[in-house]
Amino acid sequence: MKNITIGLCALYLFAILTACSKKPIDVTGQIFVVTKSRENIKMGGLEVLVIPDAEFQTMAKTTVSWMQEEARAEAQRKIDSDHMTAFIREVMDMVRESPMPIPELKKVRMSIVDESGTAKNLLESALAGDLLRKSFGKLISSSTSSVKVSTDADGRFAVPLKGKTWFIAGSQREVGDETEQYRWLKSYEPIEGAATASMSVSNESDIQSEAELYGILSSVIGSSGDLQEFQKVEVSEKMKSMVAKHRVLAKSAKENAEREAAEARANFQGKKAGEERDWEIAPGVKMTFCWCPAGSFTMGSSESEADRNSNEKQVKVTLTKGFWMAKTEVTQAQWRALMGNNPSNFKGDNLPVEKVSWLDAQHFLEKLNTKIGNTDGGKMVLPAEAQWEYACRAGELGPYSGGKIDEVAWYSNNSDFKTHPVGMKKSNAWGLHDMHGNVWEWCADWYDDSLSGGTDPSGASSGVFRVRRGGSWLSGAACCRAAFRFRGVPGHRNSFLGFRPALVPSE
Repeated sequence: MKNITIGLCALYLFAILTACSKKPIDVTGQIFVVTKSRENIKMGGLEVLVIPDAEFQTMAKTTVSWMQEEARAEAQRKIDSDHMTAFIREVMDMVRESPMPIPELKKVRMSIVDESGTAKNLLESALAGDLLRKSFGKLISSSTSSVKVSTDADGRFAVPLKGKTWFIAGSQREVGDETEQYRWLKSYEPIEGAATASMSVSNESDIQSEAELYGILSSVIGSSGDLQEFQKVEVSEKMKSMVAKHRVLAKSAKENAEREAAEARANFQGKKAGEERDWEIAPGVKMTFCWCPAGSFTMGSSESEADRNSNEKQVKVTLTKGFWMAKTEVTQAQWRALMGNNPSNFKGDNLPVEKVSWLDAQHFLEKLNTKIGNTDGGKMVLPAEAQWEYACRAGELGPYSGGKIDEVAWYSNNSDFKTHPVGMKKSNAWGLHDMHGNVWEWCADWYDDSLSGGTDPSGASSGVFRVRRGGSWLSGAACCRAAFRFRGVPGHRNSFLGFRPALVPSE
Protein backbone atom coordinates (compact mmCIF):
# COMPACT_ATOMS: atom_id res chain seq x y z
CA MET A 1 0.00 0.00 0.00
CA LYS A 2 1.40 3.31 -1.00
CA ASN A 3 0.79 5.88 1.70
CA ILE A 4 0.61 9.49 0.68
CA THR A 5 0.13 12.00 3.46
CA ILE A 6 -2.04 14.92 2.41
CA GLY A 7 -1.54 18.30 3.95
CA LEU A 8 -4.46 20.72 4.33
CA CYS A 9 -3.88 24.29 3.35
CA ALA A 10 -6.11 27.15 4.41
CA LEU A 11 -7.18 29.17 1.37
CA TYR A 12 -8.60 32.68 1.17
CA LEU A 13 -11.81 33.13 3.12
CA PHE A 14 -14.93 34.36 1.43
CA ALA A 15 -15.77 37.06 3.95
CA ILE A 16 -14.63 40.52 4.86
CA LEU A 17 -11.61 40.14 7.13
CA THR A 18 -11.48 42.10 10.35
CA ALA A 19 -8.79 42.50 12.94
CA CYS A 20 -7.96 39.29 14.81
CA SER A 21 -9.11 39.07 18.37
CA LYS A 22 -7.03 37.34 21.00
CA LYS A 23 -10.09 35.90 22.74
CA PRO A 24 -11.80 32.71 21.46
CA ILE A 25 -14.31 33.42 18.72
CA ASP A 26 -17.43 31.33 18.30
CA VAL A 27 -18.17 30.99 14.59
CA THR A 28 -21.17 28.74 14.25
CA GLY A 29 -22.07 26.91 11.09
CA GLN A 30 -18.85 27.71 9.27
CA ILE A 31 -18.80 25.92 5.93
CA PHE A 32 -15.62 24.29 4.61
CA VAL A 33 -15.11 23.30 1.01
CA VAL A 34 -12.60 20.53 0.41
CA THR A 35 -11.17 21.20 -3.01
CA LYS A 36 -9.25 18.68 -5.00
CA SER A 37 -6.09 19.01 -7.03
CA ARG A 38 -6.59 15.70 -8.89
CA GLU A 39 -9.87 14.95 -10.58
CA ASN A 40 -9.87 11.27 -9.68
CA ILE A 41 -9.88 11.89 -5.94
CA LYS A 42 -13.47 11.65 -4.74
CA MET A 43 -14.39 14.02 -1.94
CA GLY A 44 -18.04 13.07 -1.47
CA GLY A 45 -18.69 11.24 1.83
CA LEU A 46 -15.23 11.97 3.18
CA GLU A 47 -15.10 11.71 6.97
CA VAL A 48 -13.35 14.59 8.68
CA LEU A 49 -12.32 14.44 12.33
CA VAL A 50 -12.75 17.82 14.01
CA ILE A 51 -10.62 18.22 17.15
CA PRO A 52 -10.43 21.21 19.51
CA ASP A 53 -6.91 22.39 20.10
CA ALA A 54 -6.93 21.51 23.82
CA GLU A 55 -7.78 17.90 23.10
CA PHE A 56 -5.30 17.77 20.24
CA GLN A 57 -2.56 18.84 22.62
CA THR A 58 -3.33 15.74 24.74
CA MET A 59 -3.54 13.55 21.64
CA ALA A 60 -0.21 14.88 20.39
CA LYS A 61 1.45 14.22 23.74
CA THR A 62 0.13 10.65 23.86
CA THR A 63 1.16 9.97 20.28
CA VAL A 64 4.65 11.46 20.72
CA SER A 65 5.32 9.19 23.70
CA TRP A 66 3.99 6.19 21.82
CA MET A 67 6.12 7.00 18.75
CA GLN A 68 9.23 7.23 20.90
CA GLU A 69 8.62 3.80 22.41
CA GLU A 70 7.62 2.26 19.08
CA ALA A 71 10.64 3.74 17.30
CA ARG A 72 12.91 2.37 20.00
CA ALA A 73 11.24 -1.05 19.90
CA GLU A 74 11.33 -1.20 16.11
CA ALA A 75 14.98 -0.17 16.05
CA GLN A 76 15.71 -2.84 18.67
CA ARG A 77 13.94 -5.50 16.61
CA LYS A 78 15.80 -4.37 13.50
CA ILE A 79 19.28 -4.38 15.04
CA ASP A 80 18.60 -7.71 16.77
CA SER A 81 17.39 -9.11 13.48
CA ASP A 82 20.49 -7.88 11.66
CA HIS A 83 22.69 -9.47 14.33
CA MET A 84 20.85 -12.76 14.09
CA THR A 85 20.82 -12.66 10.26
CA ALA A 86 24.58 -12.12 10.22
CA PHE A 87 24.97 -15.22 12.38
CA ILE A 88 22.69 -17.25 10.10
CA ARG A 89 24.86 -16.18 7.15
CA GLU A 90 27.89 -17.45 9.08
CA VAL A 91 26.18 -20.83 9.48
CA MET A 92 25.22 -20.96 5.81
CA ASP A 93 28.81 -20.16 4.85
CA MET A 94 29.92 -23.07 7.04
CA VAL A 95 27.51 -25.32 5.13
CA ARG A 96 28.74 -24.12 1.74
CA GLU A 97 32.42 -24.36 2.65
CA SER A 98 32.13 -27.80 4.24
CA PRO A 99 33.08 -30.71 1.95
CA MET A 100 30.52 -32.87 3.75
CA PRO A 101 26.88 -32.34 4.80
CA ILE A 102 26.40 -31.11 8.36
CA PRO A 103 22.73 -31.70 9.27
CA GLU A 104 23.25 -30.27 12.75
CA LEU A 105 23.92 -26.82 11.30
CA LYS A 106 20.38 -26.65 9.98
CA LYS A 107 19.14 -27.46 13.48
CA VAL A 108 21.34 -24.72 14.92
CA ARG A 109 19.97 -22.23 12.39
CA MET A 110 16.37 -23.12 13.22
CA SER A 111 16.77 -23.42 16.99
CA ILE A 112 17.81 -19.80 17.42
CA VAL A 113 14.49 -18.82 15.90
CA ASP A 114 12.59 -21.22 18.14
CA GLU A 115 14.33 -20.01 21.27
CA SER A 116 13.81 -16.31 20.67
CA GLY A 117 10.33 -14.85 20.54
CA THR A 118 11.85 -11.68 19.11
CA ALA A 119 13.71 -13.56 16.43
CA LYS A 120 10.68 -15.68 15.59
CA ASN A 121 8.45 -12.63 15.21
CA LEU A 122 11.05 -10.93 13.07
CA LEU A 123 11.28 -13.85 10.68
CA GLU A 124 7.55 -14.50 10.51
CA SER A 125 6.31 -10.93 10.09
CA ALA A 126 7.27 -7.80 8.20
CA LEU A 127 10.16 -5.93 9.78
CA ALA A 128 9.28 -2.42 8.66
CA GLY A 129 6.10 -2.01 10.71
CA ASP A 130 5.05 1.15 8.79
CA LEU A 131 5.48 3.52 11.73
CA LEU A 132 3.92 6.46 9.87
CA ARG A 133 0.66 4.58 9.22
CA LYS A 134 0.51 3.25 12.79
CA SER A 135 1.29 6.68 14.23
CA PHE A 136 -1.66 8.25 12.41
CA GLY A 137 -3.85 5.44 13.69
CA LYS A 138 -2.58 6.03 17.22
CA LEU A 139 -3.20 9.75 16.91
CA ILE A 140 -6.81 9.26 15.81
CA SER A 141 -7.58 6.49 18.31
CA SER A 142 -6.43 8.68 21.21
CA SER A 143 -9.27 11.15 20.56
CA THR A 144 -12.03 11.17 23.19
CA SER A 145 -14.35 14.07 22.43
CA SER A 146 -13.76 14.99 18.80
CA VAL A 147 -16.59 14.84 16.29
CA LYS A 148 -16.81 13.44 12.80
CA VAL A 149 -18.48 15.16 9.92
CA SER A 150 -18.90 13.96 6.37
CA THR A 151 -18.54 15.92 3.18
CA ASP A 152 -21.39 16.15 0.72
CA ALA A 153 -21.15 15.33 -2.96
CA ASP A 154 -19.36 18.62 -3.60
CA GLY A 155 -16.88 18.07 -0.83
CA ARG A 156 -18.51 20.56 1.58
CA PHE A 157 -19.10 20.24 5.27
CA ALA A 158 -20.26 22.64 8.00
CA VAL A 159 -19.04 22.71 11.57
CA PRO A 160 -19.19 25.23 14.40
CA LEU A 161 -15.74 26.37 15.56
CA LYS A 162 -14.62 27.91 18.79
CA GLY A 163 -10.98 28.78 18.79
CA LYS A 164 -8.18 26.90 17.14
CA THR A 165 -9.28 23.57 15.69
CA TRP A 166 -7.53 20.61 14.07
CA PHE A 167 -8.83 18.60 11.15
CA ILE A 168 -7.80 15.06 10.31
CA ALA A 169 -9.25 13.25 7.33
CA GLY A 170 -8.38 10.38 5.04
CA SER A 171 -9.26 8.95 1.69
CA GLN A 172 -8.02 6.23 -0.60
CA ARG A 173 -8.26 5.14 -4.22
CA GLU A 174 -7.41 2.03 -6.18
CA VAL A 175 -4.50 2.36 -8.62
CA GLY A 176 -4.04 -0.93 -10.46
CA ASP A 177 -3.31 -3.55 -7.82
CA GLU A 178 -2.36 -0.95 -5.23
CA THR A 179 -4.38 1.22 -2.87
CA GLU A 180 -3.20 4.76 -2.37
CA GLN A 181 -4.10 6.40 0.94
CA TYR A 182 -4.37 10.10 1.63
CA ARG A 183 -4.04 11.48 5.16
CA TRP A 184 -4.65 15.11 6.02
CA LEU A 185 -3.67 16.98 9.17
CA LYS A 186 -4.24 20.72 9.35
CA SER A 187 -4.98 23.34 11.97
CA TYR A 188 -7.32 26.25 11.45
CA GLU A 189 -8.07 29.29 13.63
CA PRO A 190 -11.32 31.01 12.68
CA ILE A 191 -11.39 34.66 11.82
CA GLU A 192 -14.27 36.75 13.12
CA GLY A 193 -17.01 37.15 10.57
CA ALA A 194 -15.83 34.40 8.31
CA ALA A 195 -18.67 32.20 7.13
CA THR A 196 -16.74 29.89 4.87
CA ALA A 197 -13.25 28.60 4.34
CA SER A 198 -11.66 26.33 1.79
CA MET A 199 -9.12 23.54 2.23
CA SER A 200 -7.29 21.96 -0.69
CA VAL A 201 -5.61 18.59 -1.06
CA SER A 202 -1.99 18.98 -2.09
CA ASN A 203 -0.22 16.46 -4.30
CA GLU A 204 2.99 17.27 -2.48
CA SER A 205 2.62 15.78 0.97
CA ASP A 206 3.58 17.96 3.91
CA ILE A 207 4.30 14.85 5.97
CA GLN A 208 6.29 12.19 4.14
CA SER A 209 7.77 10.27 7.04
CA GLU A 210 7.21 9.38 10.67
CA ALA A 211 10.04 11.77 11.55
CA GLU A 212 8.16 14.71 10.01
CA LEU A 213 4.95 13.75 11.82
CA TYR A 214 6.91 13.46 15.03
CA GLY A 215 8.33 16.95 14.46
CA ILE A 216 4.87 18.48 13.98
CA LEU A 217 3.41 16.80 17.04
CA SER A 218 6.47 17.70 19.14
CA SER A 219 6.13 21.34 18.20
CA VAL A 220 2.44 21.27 19.13
CA ILE A 221 3.24 20.23 22.70
CA GLY A 222 6.12 22.67 22.94
CA SER A 223 8.96 20.18 22.97
CA SER A 224 11.78 19.54 20.58
CA GLY A 225 13.48 16.33 19.63
CA ASP A 226 14.55 14.02 16.90
CA LEU A 227 12.85 10.65 16.51
CA GLN A 228 16.13 9.22 15.26
CA GLU A 229 17.60 9.71 18.74
CA PHE A 230 15.27 6.98 19.97
CA GLN A 231 16.40 4.66 17.16
CA LYS A 232 20.03 4.63 18.30
CA VAL A 233 20.11 1.31 20.11
CA GLU A 234 22.56 -1.54 20.50
CA VAL A 235 22.03 -5.26 20.06
CA SER A 236 20.16 -6.56 23.09
CA GLU A 237 22.06 -8.64 25.60
CA LYS A 238 19.51 -11.41 25.09
CA MET A 239 20.24 -11.58 21.38
CA LYS A 240 24.00 -11.34 21.93
CA SER A 241 23.84 -14.19 24.41
CA MET A 242 21.71 -16.40 22.15
CA VAL A 243 23.90 -15.84 19.09
CA ALA A 244 27.06 -16.49 21.10
CA LYS A 245 25.61 -19.75 22.43
CA HIS A 246 24.50 -20.94 19.00
CA ARG A 247 27.80 -19.92 17.43
CA VAL A 248 29.50 -22.32 19.84
CA LEU A 249 26.98 -25.01 18.89
CA ALA A 250 27.56 -24.40 15.18
CA LYS A 251 31.32 -24.53 15.56
CA SER A 252 31.04 -27.73 17.58
CA ALA A 253 28.75 -29.30 14.96
CA LYS A 254 31.20 -28.41 12.19
CA GLU A 255 34.15 -29.81 14.13
CA ASN A 256 32.25 -33.01 14.96
CA ALA A 257 31.23 -33.47 11.32
CA GLU A 258 34.80 -32.93 10.14
CA ARG A 259 36.09 -35.41 12.70
CA GLU A 260 33.47 -37.99 11.72
CA ALA A 261 34.27 -37.45 8.04
CA ALA A 262 37.98 -37.94 8.72
CA GLU A 263 37.21 -41.14 10.61
CA ALA A 264 34.94 -42.31 7.78
CA ARG A 265 37.67 -41.64 5.23
CA ALA A 266 40.12 -43.58 7.35
CA ASN A 267 37.66 -46.46 7.66
CA PHE A 268 36.78 -46.28 3.98
CA GLN A 269 40.32 -46.67 2.70
CA GLY A 270 42.02 -50.00 2.31
CA LYS A 271 45.51 -50.42 3.70
CA LYS A 272 46.95 -51.80 0.45
CA ALA A 273 45.93 -52.45 -3.14
CA GLY A 274 43.84 -55.59 -3.46
CA GLU A 275 42.76 -55.72 0.19
CA GLU A 276 39.36 -57.40 0.36
CA ARG A 277 36.28 -56.39 2.31
CA ASP A 278 32.90 -58.13 2.45
CA TRP A 279 29.44 -56.59 2.78
CA GLU A 280 26.34 -58.65 3.44
CA ILE A 281 23.48 -57.57 1.18
CA ALA A 282 20.97 -60.18 2.37
CA PRO A 283 21.06 -63.06 4.86
CA GLY A 284 23.68 -65.46 3.60
CA VAL A 285 24.47 -63.33 0.52
CA LYS A 286 27.55 -61.15 0.49
CA MET A 287 29.54 -59.08 -1.99
CA THR A 288 33.32 -58.89 -1.89
CA PHE A 289 35.16 -55.73 -2.90
CA CYS A 290 38.87 -55.11 -3.57
CA TRP A 291 40.67 -51.86 -2.75
CA CYS A 292 41.92 -49.76 -5.67
CA PRO A 293 44.19 -47.01 -4.28
CA ALA A 294 44.36 -43.47 -5.65
CA GLY A 295 46.99 -43.05 -8.36
CA SER A 296 47.86 -42.15 -11.93
CA PHE A 297 48.05 -44.25 -15.08
CA THR A 298 48.04 -44.09 -18.87
CA MET A 299 44.57 -44.80 -20.21
CA GLY A 300 44.09 -46.26 -23.68
CA SER A 301 46.40 -48.36 -25.85
CA SER A 302 49.84 -47.71 -27.24
CA GLU A 303 50.28 -47.34 -30.99
CA SER A 304 52.12 -50.66 -31.09
CA GLU A 305 49.30 -52.66 -29.47
CA ALA A 306 47.68 -55.20 -31.79
CA ASP A 307 44.06 -54.60 -32.80
CA ARG A 308 44.22 -51.03 -31.52
CA ASN A 309 41.27 -48.76 -32.44
CA SER A 310 41.15 -45.02 -33.11
CA ASN A 311 39.06 -44.33 -30.00
CA GLU A 312 41.83 -45.65 -27.71
CA LYS A 313 44.28 -42.77 -28.08
CA GLN A 314 46.23 -42.62 -24.83
CA VAL A 315 45.69 -39.94 -22.17
CA LYS A 316 47.18 -39.38 -18.73
CA VAL A 317 44.72 -39.86 -15.87
CA THR A 318 45.00 -39.13 -12.16
CA LEU A 319 42.45 -40.54 -9.72
CA THR A 320 42.69 -38.58 -6.51
CA LYS A 321 40.49 -40.91 -4.44
CA GLY A 322 40.75 -44.62 -3.92
CA PHE A 323 37.68 -46.83 -4.31
CA TRP A 324 36.45 -50.36 -3.78
CA MET A 325 35.67 -52.43 -6.89
CA ALA A 326 33.49 -55.53 -6.74
CA LYS A 327 35.73 -58.60 -6.91
CA THR A 328 33.48 -60.19 -9.55
CA GLU A 329 30.60 -59.27 -11.78
CA VAL A 330 27.23 -59.22 -9.99
CA THR A 331 25.95 -62.77 -9.75
CA GLN A 332 22.43 -64.02 -10.24
CA ALA A 333 22.19 -64.89 -6.53
CA GLN A 334 23.18 -61.34 -5.58
CA TRP A 335 20.75 -59.83 -8.07
CA ARG A 336 17.86 -62.00 -6.92
CA ALA A 337 18.57 -61.22 -3.23
CA LEU A 338 17.84 -57.52 -3.88
CA MET A 339 15.58 -57.47 -6.93
CA GLY A 340 13.50 -60.61 -6.37
CA ASN A 341 13.82 -61.83 -9.96
CA ASN A 342 16.37 -63.24 -12.40
CA PRO A 343 16.38 -61.89 -15.96
CA SER A 344 19.37 -64.00 -17.08
CA ASN A 345 19.37 -66.28 -20.12
CA PHE A 346 21.95 -68.68 -18.64
CA LYS A 347 20.74 -69.73 -15.19
CA GLY A 348 22.94 -70.35 -12.17
CA ASP A 349 23.41 -68.66 -8.81
CA ASN A 350 27.14 -68.09 -9.32
CA LEU A 351 26.84 -67.14 -12.97
CA PRO A 352 26.97 -63.42 -13.75
CA VAL A 353 23.56 -61.81 -14.04
CA GLU A 354 22.94 -60.74 -17.65
CA LYS A 355 20.21 -59.28 -19.80
CA VAL A 356 20.38 -56.18 -17.60
CA SER A 357 20.40 -52.68 -19.07
CA TRP A 358 22.31 -49.68 -17.77
CA LEU A 359 19.03 -48.46 -16.28
CA ASP A 360 18.44 -51.86 -14.63
CA ALA A 361 21.87 -51.59 -13.04
CA GLN A 362 20.91 -48.20 -11.60
CA HIS A 363 17.83 -49.70 -9.93
CA PHE A 364 20.00 -52.43 -8.41
CA LEU A 365 22.43 -49.82 -7.10
CA GLU A 366 19.60 -47.82 -5.54
CA LYS A 367 18.57 -50.88 -3.55
CA LEU A 368 22.19 -51.70 -2.77
CA ASN A 369 22.74 -48.20 -1.39
CA THR A 370 19.64 -48.62 0.77
CA LYS A 371 21.17 -51.81 2.18
CA ILE A 372 24.80 -50.85 2.58
CA GLY A 373 25.17 -47.41 1.04
CA ASN A 374 27.06 -44.71 2.95
CA THR A 375 29.08 -47.52 4.50
CA ASP A 376 32.15 -45.79 5.94
CA GLY A 377 31.29 -42.70 3.92
CA GLY A 378 30.85 -44.42 0.55
CA LYS A 379 28.13 -44.98 -2.04
CA MET A 380 27.58 -47.73 -4.62
CA VAL A 381 27.83 -46.65 -8.25
CA LEU A 382 28.76 -47.90 -11.67
CA PRO A 383 32.47 -47.14 -12.05
CA ALA A 384 33.54 -44.30 -14.29
CA GLU A 385 35.28 -45.53 -17.44
CA ALA A 386 38.62 -44.28 -16.12
CA GLN A 387 38.07 -46.11 -12.81
CA TRP A 388 37.15 -49.30 -14.67
CA GLU A 389 40.29 -49.35 -16.84
CA TYR A 390 42.47 -48.34 -13.87
CA ALA A 391 41.09 -51.25 -11.84
CA CYS A 392 41.32 -53.62 -14.81
CA ARG A 393 44.98 -52.85 -15.46
CA ALA A 394 45.95 -52.93 -11.75
CA GLY A 395 49.28 -51.37 -12.65
CA GLU A 396 49.93 -53.35 -15.87
CA LEU A 397 50.36 -51.84 -19.35
CA GLY A 398 49.59 -54.73 -21.70
CA PRO A 399 46.29 -55.71 -23.31
CA TYR A 400 45.40 -58.23 -20.60
CA SER A 401 45.94 -57.90 -16.87
CA GLY A 402 46.91 -60.88 -14.72
CA GLY A 403 48.05 -63.23 -17.43
CA LYS A 404 47.39 -64.40 -20.98
CA ILE A 405 43.89 -64.10 -22.44
CA ASP A 406 42.99 -67.77 -21.84
CA GLU A 407 44.13 -67.49 -18.23
CA VAL A 408 42.01 -64.46 -17.36
CA ALA A 409 38.99 -64.47 -19.66
CA TRP A 410 36.01 -66.45 -20.87
CA TYR A 411 35.74 -65.37 -24.51
CA SER A 412 34.69 -66.80 -27.86
CA ASN A 413 37.63 -69.22 -28.10
CA ASN A 414 37.00 -70.98 -24.77
CA SER A 415 33.51 -70.10 -23.48
CA ASP A 416 31.49 -72.69 -25.39
CA PHE A 417 29.30 -69.65 -26.11
CA LYS A 418 27.86 -69.28 -22.64
CA THR A 419 28.64 -67.55 -19.35
CA HIS A 420 30.68 -69.26 -16.65
CA PRO A 421 30.71 -69.00 -12.84
CA VAL A 422 32.45 -65.85 -11.70
CA GLY A 423 35.92 -66.02 -10.17
CA MET A 424 37.03 -69.18 -12.01
CA LYS A 425 39.69 -67.43 -14.08
CA LYS A 426 42.90 -65.94 -12.73
CA SER A 427 42.55 -62.53 -11.01
CA ASN A 428 44.64 -59.45 -11.72
CA ALA A 429 47.16 -58.00 -9.26
CA TRP A 430 44.38 -56.35 -7.23
CA GLY A 431 42.31 -59.51 -6.85
CA LEU A 432 39.68 -58.67 -9.47
CA HIS A 433 38.28 -61.54 -11.57
CA ASP A 434 36.62 -61.53 -15.02
CA MET A 435 37.62 -57.99 -15.91
CA HIS A 436 38.18 -59.58 -19.34
CA GLY A 437 35.34 -61.58 -20.89
CA ASN A 438 32.34 -63.44 -19.43
CA VAL A 439 29.92 -60.45 -19.72
CA TRP A 440 30.31 -56.84 -20.85
CA GLU A 441 30.27 -54.40 -17.94
CA TRP A 442 28.37 -51.12 -17.96
CA CYS A 443 30.24 -47.95 -16.92
CA ALA A 444 28.74 -44.71 -15.65
CA ASP A 445 29.98 -42.48 -18.50
CA TRP A 446 28.31 -41.31 -21.66
CA TYR A 447 30.29 -42.58 -24.62
CA ASP A 448 32.53 -40.25 -26.62
CA ASP A 449 34.94 -41.19 -29.40
CA SER A 450 37.80 -39.56 -27.50
CA LEU A 451 38.98 -40.57 -24.04
CA SER A 452 38.76 -38.00 -21.26
CA GLY A 453 42.06 -37.50 -19.47
CA GLY A 454 43.18 -35.33 -16.58
CA THR A 455 42.12 -35.50 -12.96
CA ASP A 456 39.13 -37.67 -12.00
CA PRO A 457 37.58 -37.60 -15.51
CA SER A 458 33.93 -38.53 -15.91
CA GLY A 459 33.58 -38.63 -19.69
CA ALA A 460 31.14 -36.69 -21.87
CA SER A 461 28.44 -34.58 -20.19
CA SER A 462 25.68 -36.04 -22.38
CA GLY A 463 25.14 -38.43 -25.23
CA VAL A 464 23.11 -41.27 -26.70
CA PHE A 465 25.18 -44.27 -25.61
CA ARG A 466 26.74 -45.43 -22.35
CA VAL A 467 30.20 -47.02 -22.17
CA ARG A 468 30.62 -50.81 -22.04
CA ARG A 469 33.94 -52.44 -21.17
CA GLY A 470 35.69 -55.81 -20.90
CA GLY A 471 34.20 -57.95 -23.66
CA SER A 472 32.10 -61.09 -23.11
CA TRP A 473 31.79 -64.82 -23.74
CA LEU A 474 30.79 -63.95 -27.30
CA SER A 475 33.68 -61.54 -27.98
CA GLY A 476 36.96 -62.18 -29.72
CA ALA A 477 40.23 -61.59 -27.89
CA ALA A 478 40.64 -58.12 -29.40
CA CYS A 479 37.38 -56.94 -27.79
CA CYS A 480 38.44 -58.22 -24.37
CA ARG A 481 41.54 -55.98 -24.18
CA ALA A 482 41.83 -53.58 -21.24
CA ALA A 483 41.76 -50.59 -23.60
CA PHE A 484 38.92 -51.77 -25.85
CA ARG A 485 35.93 -49.43 -25.76
CA PHE A 486 32.38 -50.19 -26.78
CA ARG A 487 29.03 -48.51 -26.38
CA GLY A 488 25.37 -49.35 -25.83
CA VAL A 489 21.95 -47.74 -25.56
CA PRO A 490 21.14 -47.38 -21.81
CA GLY A 491 17.95 -49.39 -22.16
CA HIS A 492 19.50 -52.27 -24.15
CA ARG A 493 19.51 -55.80 -22.67
CA ASN A 494 21.30 -58.92 -23.93
CA SER A 495 22.66 -62.21 -22.63
CA PHE A 496 26.23 -60.85 -22.81
CA LEU A 497 25.52 -57.64 -20.80
CA GLY A 498 26.19 -57.42 -17.04
CA PHE A 499 27.95 -55.08 -14.60
CA ARG A 500 29.98 -54.77 -11.40
CA PRO A 501 29.57 -51.92 -8.87
CA ALA A 502 32.18 -49.74 -7.25
CA LEU A 503 32.02 -48.24 -3.76
CA VAL A 504 33.33 -44.68 -4.02
CA PRO A 505 33.62 -41.86 -1.46
CA SER A 506 30.23 -40.21 -1.05
CA GLU A 507 31.58 -36.68 -0.49
